[in-house]
Amino acid sequence: MDDGEGGRGTLNFDEKNFLFEWLVENNKTLTRKNKELLVENLKLRSRAEELEKINFVDPTTGLCNRWYLQPRLEEEFSRARRSGSSLSCLFIDIDDFKACNGRFGHFIGDKVLRDTALLLRAQCRKEDVLVRFGGDEFVILLGSSGQKAARTAAERIRSRLHGHRFTCGGQEISLTVSIGVSTLKKADVASSRDPWELVWTADGAMHVARQKGPGQIHRLDCQGQRDKPTESESAAS
Repeated sequence: MDDGEGGRGTLNFDEKNFLFEWLVENNKTLTRKNKELLVENLKLRSRAEELEKINFVDPTTGLCNRWYLQPRLEEEFSRARRSGSSLSCLFIDIDDFKACNGRFGHFIGDKVLRDTALLLRAQCRKEDVLVRFGGDEFVILLGSSGQKAARTAAERIRSRLHGHRFTCGGQEISLTVSIGVSTLKKADVASSRDPWELVWTADGAMHVARQKGPGQIHRLDCQGQRDKPTESESAAS
């Protein structure tokens, strides 16, 4: 390195060439490491999506399961509070499904569940949330829907399922469903203590519908202030 004016050093050709080559190699190394980090990040993201799918998707029907309901309930309640709209829920139970399983076996029973899931999905709007709650029970969250819209949806679903012929062990049978309907009016959304009130109220309504006989619909309104019912209250419903 030579001294320039004022004692400032300047790089000769070899030093400049070395520095240039070093910068190029260093940049290659950084680029390679960035690619490796990107690949690793994509692998982790893919794995996270796989785990999320395992946690949230029901393997029998392909629908989301009840664990998916928690975050979606919170999202729907937040949206309803912001927009000042009502929320409704349908709780659907296949009547005498245990008898179907006992007569035709669990493989046919699983097929009935898959067929039911497809029929329900076809009756839902894009913004509705459909999940398999467990066993032969399904839940549909109806955003921005009041009592009339929820009742209309329940009637449409009941009619569609009752008119369907399920193939069971080489035979065609018809099944009915009991549907519980709950609505949280827009005036009560903000005061609701627990988003799950919408679901367990619909569950209670479904049990009342079953007591009336197969293929019935019953509606109960949420109060927007009650805590989750005790076991004795649930049994009474």
